[in-house]
Amino acid sequence: MKTWDELTLTEQVLVRRAVRGTFARGTARHVAAVLRWAGSPEVARRRYASPGEQAARVPELASATLGLVAGGWLTLRRVLGTAFVQEDGPQVVGAELEQVVADTATWVRAWDGGSDGPVLSLRATEEGRRRWEAAAYAPGTPPTIHQLDLTGDEARVRVCAMEASGWLTGPFGILADLPSGLAGEELREYVAADLAALVRFVREGRIEVLHVAEPDAEATVVPLEDLLDAFGDRDLRCEDRDDWGVGFTCVLTQSPANALR
Repeated sequence: MKTWDELTLTEQVLVRRAVRGTFARGTARHVAAVLRWAGSPEVARRRYASPGEQAARVPELASATLGLVAGGWLTLRRVLGTAFVQEDGPQVVGAELEQVVADTATWVRAWDGGSDGPVLSLRATEEGRRRWEAAAYAPGTPPTIHQLDLTGDEARVRVCAMEASGWLTGPFGILADLPSGLAGEELREYVAADLAALVRFVREGRIEVLHVAEPDAEATVVPLEDLLDAFGDRDLRCEDRDDWGVGFTCVLTQSPANALR
């Protein structure tokens, strides 16, 4: 039986999703994002993996799931309702389990929203949840972002990162447009003050910032060292556009302590 620290990143992602009780579908993209944040050379720099890149992760997900089921960490269950996971359905076991975990449709969400595969959820066992909590909330573990004593600005950034529709810039963003007339060092000083709450979380690895250049385009990660220059660029902020979903947004990173979002 593996301990939490002996699990691979992929196995840890599966356990965290099982603790939350979320769909199996979409896990391939989630794993790719976690590996990218960890600096893995296996994944592209962009935020989301392509369908082909996601499909390439299925054998790894299948092997990891079978090992975690055998190790008593989690179960794979059929979903009784399709809107969201409301309650445990029947557990998938034996030859059927081996078949469904090898199916791309189990792990990869179709871009058109449809899928012919079964709807399945990952569920932590009681023992698996206990092991995860012992690692995530061990003595000396930094508090989660939800446990911090936050200022008003920091609380707004946290909510933005938690909300799927949250944006930092643009007509729907929590940050005000750049004042006209500012340039050079004055502009940089303004941006530094405006981003102070956000920069704290990015530096601590709790939040990462994404940029979307065009509607429906893939988001790209903005490194910490580029934040001031990026947010001082009026074109990148897309503040003069009416499109929803362009400009800068942010998300909680998938560290063990921030996993339950």
